[in-house]
Amino acid sequence: MNAPEPAEGEAHVRLQMLGMHLKAHGFAVEHVNGGLVVRNTEAAGCCDGQRVRGDTITCRPYAADGGRYWFFTSWRRPLTEAERVTDAVVMVKGYLGSSA
Repeated sequence: MNAPEPAEGEAHVRLQMLGMHLKAHGFAVEHVNGGLVVRNTEAAGCCDGQRVRGDTITCRPYAADGGRYWFFTSWRRPLTEAERVTDAVVMVKGYLGSSA
């Protein structure tokens, strides 16, 4: 197995950390290639075929903030700087609803 590139490794570690926090808050979390699928199994989805609310969160450098790592929604909207995991949890709970 090849070691991830340094940037990929940093993003992966930050997504793992966010995933652990979101699990602790009752969200279903699945790590996928390049992202973190987060689902609130207690809230109905918004669209046809979507049974629960969910999103895929990514982590990457944000040019508008000097290249610091940020979490982004699947709509490419920045959530918060990746070092601010608690703030990211609050943001996710805000748009996916609190699951706990």
